[in-house]
Amino acid sequence: MTRKRTQTDARKSKTATLTALLLCVLSVLSLNGCRSTSLTPEPTTSEPKAEAPPSEVPPEITQPAAPEAPTKPAIPRALPESLIVAPAKGQTASRRLEYNTTVRTRAAAGSWQYRVNRRGEIVGFEFSNHGGNPILPPRRDAVRNQFFTRDFQFRFDDRARQDIYLMISDWAPSRDRVFRLSEIVNSVLLFFPRKILPAIVDSGGRHIVTLPTGEEVEFDGGSHEIRAGALSEEPVDLSADRQTRRFPGVEYRGSGIVLRANARGADPRIRTVAAIMPAAGCAAGMACNPCEIPAKDLWDQDGAARFKFSSDNDFERLLVTRCGFSLPAIASGIAVK
Repeated sequence: MTRKRTQTDARKSKTATLTALLLCVLSVLSLNGCRSTSLTPEPTTSEPKAEAPPSEVPPEITQPAAPEAPTKPAIPRALPESLIVAPAKGQTASRRLEYNTTVRTRAAAGSWQYRVNRRGEIVGFEFSNHGGNPILPPRRDAVRNQFFTRDFQFRFDDRARQDIYLMISDWAPSRDRVFRLSEIVNSVLLFFPRKILPAIVDSGGRHIVTLPTGEEVEFDGGSHEIRAGALSEEPVDLSADRQTRRFPGVEYRGSGIVLRANARGADPRIRTVAAIMPAAGCAAGMACNPCEIPAKDLWDQDGAARFKFSSDNDFERLLVTRCGFSLPAIASGIAVK
């Protein structure tokens, strides 16, 4: 009985062992089967990482280059009256009234004349509009005693700063169609500041005149009409009435100060009243009232009628005291020799 029980237990133990082994094998197979049929198989290659978006670098902002100012081609200045030079240092014009200059024509460079003193120095130049154009329709004809003219005389006696001026004269006939000196209407203009002596050069069929301020005026090389620059002009008044005929219609449009005096058949510097216009001009919509000063306070009234102020500083003191304004500073790119 005991032996049968022992055999029976042995068989149960063997059966349990086999069952355990079978379960272990099935468990392993089951695990492999699950791994082989997994819905989310392991990737064979690593998934590329999302790269961070590149930082946006703003494109380089460059300011548009300022357009270069067109450079004027250099004009050859070979003639002595064409050179840009400063007035003689420390020199004033002579008080004596001397007729010591010679007028010569520079026909090769254009129809202008120049003045030379006894020392061979250039002390002025001049030219005339003889008509046949919008400024002066009738033409000058000396044979027929027709002397229609607008004269421009740039003077700088003794090459001194003291007496640099422009004289403009319009000549038209009187009622009886006779041209008389008493019928001429004259204007004298002084420009400030006085940096250089006036100069003239011919270029491309035009005369380029440099004013004492360093500003330029372009004249037609043939007719001598003003074309551009710091001066402008209106037609010559051909009225037969001397008393109502307008003075030369030439106006200064520059950045400096102009002093002007007018006279009929006489020197504008003697016994007249001069008008001085401030550089800033007049405010919009307001009357333009120039500062008026008697000619006797500006020019000697006998002898050579020299301007009394040989330096700009002296003249500026007069302006501040009598007119309430001073001389402007004008920057010019001209080279002064």
